[in-house]
Amino acid sequence: MFPVVRKHHYVWAYYLSAWSTEKDKSIWHETSKGKISKDSVKGLSREDDFNKIHPLSDIDIAFIELWPSSNSPALQSFHKSQINFFKKASALIDTHVGREHLKEYDELKNISEAIQFGVFENTHSAIERLAKPVIDELKLGNAKCLEQGKYMTSFCNFLAQQLFRTKKIKEECIDGMRELARNTELEKTFSSLVERNWWLLSYRIALNVGSSLCATASTDHHTLITNTTDIDFITSDFPVINLHESSGIPGKPPEALDLYFPISPKIAYISSPKNQYNELASSIDEETVKLLNTQMASNSHLSIYGTSRDAIKDARRGYR
Repeated sequence: MFPVVRKHHYVWAYYLSAWSTEKDKSIWHETSKGKISKDSVKGLSREDDFNKIHPLSDIDIAFIELWPSSNSPALQSFHKSQINFFKKASALIDTHVGREHLKEYDELKNISEAIQFGVFENTHSAIERLAKPVIDELKLGNAKCLEQGKYMTSFCNFLAQQLFRTKKIKEECIDGMRELARNTELEKTFSSLVERNWWLLSYRIALNVGSSLCATASTDHHTLITNTTDIDFITSDFPVINLHESSGIPGKPPEALDLYFPISPKIAYISSPKNQYNELASSIDEETVKLLNTQMASNSHLSIYGTSRDAIKDARRGYR
């Protein structure tokens, strides 16, 4: 029998463990009710069936293919291969229904559930595995690993997927579509298709963003920050944020991506088309750490994570 995994993380547990000093990998965090607690990373930024998939109909596929792909022939080909893969995999879902009389019923049901709850979760796990060597090197302060093509490609894809796979992005996009779908039946159908297919749409969008980040990697400025202050970096359930001033304006896409990603309490990474953050590679003061932590906290969804109760309190209050 195949394992059926239904507890799905939308922030990588291994990543969060960098904020743990305990063998049980527990970290301080703000709960959805506003309390501060310490729990294992295994249960944080997680939701049952979050990466569950469904059978892809011809309408689903036609709708997904309406969304932007890429100018890259290689990525266009990969998009098609992924749709074909998930179409074939999802076709096996519910193959056990109506076959309760067969002796193979339990086996068929197991295969169906293993695919429905595991195939997309495994896709994200594969992206995380490819990024792990990069994350580990960056934790040690080794920025040179990003100069290697395969590492930068894996890291860019990971950042893009982590940006779009969160519960925050999912809820904001789906809620936005529901708000728009108030008039015509066409709008309601469009909103329903977005909600039904968000798992694959978010993956597709992230692939495009990851490809774009890779394409500009050689000209972008990559800043690895070593935090020697007494204030640790925090992170959140939305750990990749855009620092650009145009980000967060309702109804408008950001003009640029200045991506900030804390790697650990003492290491953080910024990617930007401009060199405005380069000086942080040589030194950072407490006020800048506080500013980055405040921005991380303000962009969070349900929780922020830190190395102590006070770290959570201070970031939540904006260090007042």
